[in-house]
Amino acid sequence: MGDSDVFFLEGTLEQERDIRRLLHEECGLAGAVNLLDASEYVFEIMASLEHRGEKAAGIVSTDGKIYQHKGPGRARNVFHEYDFRKLQGKIAIGQDRYATAGDPDSFSNIQPLVFDTKYGPLAIAHNGTFFNASDIRKDMITRHAFQSTSDSELFVQLIVESGAHTIEEAIIEATKTIPAAYSFLFITPEKIIAMKDPHGIRPLSFARLGDGYLISSEDYVFLQIEGAEKVREINPGEMIVFNIDGTYNPIQYADQSPRPCVFELIYFSNPMSTYEGVYVMDFRRELGRQLFLENAELSADEIVAILDSGKHAALGLHDASGIPYLEAFLRHQNPLNSGRSFTAPTYGERYSIAKKKLLLREDFIRGKEIVLTDDSIVRSITSQININRVREAGATSVKLAVSAPPIRRPCPFGMDFHTEKELVAYQKSIPEIARHIGADRLYYLSLSGLDEVIARTIGGNTCKACFNEEYPPLVQEYMDRHRR
Repeated sequence: MGDSDVFFLEGTLEQERDIRRLLHEECGLAGAVNLLDASEYVFEIMASLEHRGEKAAGIVSTDGKIYQHKGPGRARNVFHEYDFRKLQGKIAIGQDRYATAGDPDSFSNIQPLVFDTKYGPLAIAHNGTFFNASDIRKDMITRHAFQSTSDSELFVQLIVESGAHTIEEAIIEATKTIPAAYSFLFITPEKIIAMKDPHGIRPLSFARLGDGYLISSEDYVFLQIEGAEKVREINPGEMIVFNIDGTYNPIQYADQSPRPCVFELIYFSNPMSTYEGVYVMDFRRELGRQLFLENAELSADEIVAILDSGKHAALGLHDASGIPYLEAFLRHQNPLNSGRSFTAPTYGERYSIAKKKLLLREDFIRGKEIVLTDDSIVRSITSQININRVREAGATSVKLAVSAPPIRRPCPFGMDFHTEKELVAYQKSIPEIARHIGADRLYYLSLSGLDEVIARTIGGNTCKACFNEEYPPLVQEYMDRHRR
């Protein structure tokens, strides 16, 4: 298949946005219960989770009445100089949003979404994407009026349709129609309900703080809040009801079949977060070590990381190979220069933005053989830009080491299926990709190598469908039917 069949460097702005959504930062969830100033704790968590979503932010609190504040942009901007006394109550939830479904610019899609239901006031914050959302919406639109285009609202409509006596029972009933992927926070005037799908695809954990609790998509946040002590990760298929009096009730509503998203470990999560007691940064460092074990012939004068997500894999590659590690790329700290290169419509503009975001110490590069290290290649634009910059700085050879296998399939939990053609590894062989991005050599981690790292670190199964098209059991039947 030739280059004419694929949109690489000259695609439209909308095509560029679409492909970015294949590997987006997931949404960030935050909750606080039985704590004075609960909304301020929620904001503190959200401010630390902005890497998971900066399209919009919102907080809902309650003292019997429901209060809310939300808006487009990052949490720090939405709540800049905000008077948190307006968000009253000892219970609050919030979300940093990265739009995986629904119009990202529509105010009605900003979460938490608030509803008046037969079970009383209810708000929902959701991390994940329902793989069967389009089918469900087509069915439900005949009997419901929707206030948003967010797939999260579908779940609330299913709750409302339930004949269950309690809100907990209604939520559990709704999960039988939409089984994945989700981590949820619900808030009512008396409680927060936190839960994960039976595969545990998206993370969610909680900590004790005094007589109350904090809930967060990533546990490293608890390290930043004085007095917070992590209790544990919420289990796959588990619902935990946090009551306003400071008690909580765990309910295992579905059988566990753990398949956490491996890209949480490779890319999404903060390096200081943990999974099964393993720091994300240590997992990524092991990926780099494994990459060299599989490619012992790899040689260079220096290893240079593509910041920030390639840093720890580069350190692991350094550990195993002995090749010196240098941070030749430095992230620009001026937020005015942090525009997103993937939204620029031309290659020239993308290149300009990339240079403003990452500064390059050219004297570290000149006359050297360089191994660049990154966590993934999606469409190949960023890789090509970075390789060109290093060559222009005078490198005599530029190799690229990628600490994950080739991404050959889109994710059913965060993107439509029709964009498969935009993945460079779906279209081209590894040598063809190397030529396309201008690398003298391209090294990917093998799928078996990734499995070895998983086995010696976190253990268990993960969802690796973007690499091998082996989807979690709840999804596979739907995927097979969709492809037919």
